[in-house]
Amino acid sequence: MKHKKINPNVKLEKSSFVLLTAGILFTAVFAGCQKQGAVNPAKTTVAAAANQQTEFVLTPFGKVPASKVHLVEQGTEIAVVDGNIKKINSTTGAILADYGSATPTTNTNAVKKTITQSLATQSAGNTLGNGYYVDSPLPSGKNIQSFSTSWVVPSAPVAGADTVQFLWNGADNANGGSAFMQPVLCWNNGYGHIWYVQNWGYANGAYFHSNASAAIASGTTVTGVMTQVSAAPGAYKYTIGFTGYPSITYTQTYPDPANEVIECWESYASSYTSFPPDQYVAMKSMNLQYVGSGSTNQPITWIQTNDGARPTPSGKNTVIKNNGTTNSIVDFYFR
Repeated sequence: MKHKKINPNVKLEKSSFVLLTAGILFTAVFAGCQKQGAVNPAKTTVAAAANQQTEFVLTPFGKVPASKVHLVEQGTEIAVVDGNIKKINSTTGAILADYGSATPTTNTNAVKKTITQSLATQSAGNTLGNGYYVDSPLPSGKNIQSFSTSWVVPSAPVAGADTVQFLWNGADNANGGSAFMQPVLCWNNGYGHIWYVQNWGYANGAYFHSNASAAIASGTTVTGVMTQVSAAPGAYKYTIGFTGYPSITYTQTYPDPANEVIECWESYASSYTSFPPDQYVAMKSMNLQYVGSGSTNQPITWIQTNDGARPTPSGKNTVIKNNGTTNSIVDFYFR
């Protein structure tokens, strides 16, 4: 089933980056860019949403209400203060916005379901199977100290230049708690036909994102990193970012700890012909450390999720290599 195209120019909130609105197609691709620096907002036409309460926008969490999506500017962070999720000044602690109670009323299982169902509806004939979402829960009682993955920015899509695509590693709470974080490589989600990186987080019904980087050239290696900064009951603080792009790294405190890791190629395109022209992208050089394990890199055993397979010339979608080791690689096939 294809989504209808809609107006891609929606202003989420003041100074926020532009997201494509509800019906655009989703596909992860990377093209031309410089390290650091924000994308020039003048490159994107900005139009105010008529009604953010009913407007939906496309994000790495699927299509969500625009009113629930919030920019985390440099120098601010998302914290749990007096039992509520709030945006604060990172230096002074001044409260800048209040997003409601931190007590979980929605959980990451619902978020994961939104993502995988979005992917499944793009598959030919809604065929479920070897799709493009894998996850790995940590052993019982273990939480993530840090998790990183490196990959090479793919070539720019040609036939699918107007589709939207996300490629990311992430972490969430495997027990249904309220914590989800993603360093994301994005293609064409409001900034035109370029690859760029941006960081996203979710907690209890609210979606947060950093500013976007400048364009990043195909062939560039990027590394998404999530690191726990501190932990207390009901307040687990993480930084979410990309190595070498400190100006868009942001900090978020969650009601629950992250204890599951994820790799995902999230494409809103109904056919492989809209994917990048490369055969595959390798998600590799993974480093997973548990709280209390020091700098020891831990093995990862990936589980394939039925998120919707698309036929490719090779007959492959996701290939997991060296599973259960510290040298795990996840290949997402485009061709």
